Amino acid sequence: MGEDFILQPIFSRLRPPTLPMYTTAMNRRKAIQSVLLATAAAPSAHAASKSLEIFLARWDKAKLFTLQVADAMPAGAYDFKPKPEMRSYGQLIQHLATNNAFYISRFKAGDIPDSLLPSEKFDKESVKRCVTESFDFCAAALKGITEQDLDKQYPGRPNTPPQTGWDWVLHAFIHTAHHRGYAEVYLREKGITPPRYSV
Repeated sequence: MGEDFILQPIFSRLRPPTLPMYTTAMNRRKAIQSVLLATAAAPSAHAASKSLEIFLARWDKAKLFTLQVADAMPAGAYDFKPKPEMRSYGQLIQHLATNNAFYISRFKAGDIPDSLLPSEKFDKESVKRCVTESFDFCAAALKGITEQDLDKQYPGRPNTPPQTGWDWVLHAFIHTAHHRGYAEVYLREKGITPPRYSV
């Protein structure tokens, strides 16, 4: 009897809780899990916003550097082509600008100002004006979008699959760097030292 008396409190502590206690514990766990999930999701949303903020800062630097590259070629050499089958310098820089407007216009249902559509004006002042307007158009569009906009799918060119907003943003940045690099080769061919990289 003495032994049973000693072990009885221990066995009572090992018994599973009654149903109300168990239900309360489950609810508590679910509540804690919900809070943890919400907390985990918050940094993710903030990180995406920070990424776009960083991109826009780089976009502003890319604008200044691209204008420096555009300005480095004398106005009289804007029709220069390293090879006959290549674009002229003016055509190359204009292409950079108008295509970027196309990429970012995906966020605006493809709506592009007439001034940013390809034209036959390849003189230095017209091209530099086009570059400025293109970068400003893209920056304004990107400042007005949400995280959901970046994750959505948007149609591309005919016979190409849709792509996310982030894809189109990166297309614009990479396209700029690609053709700006070409432009520096044109400058070298004319004996001109390109501006120092500053993006």
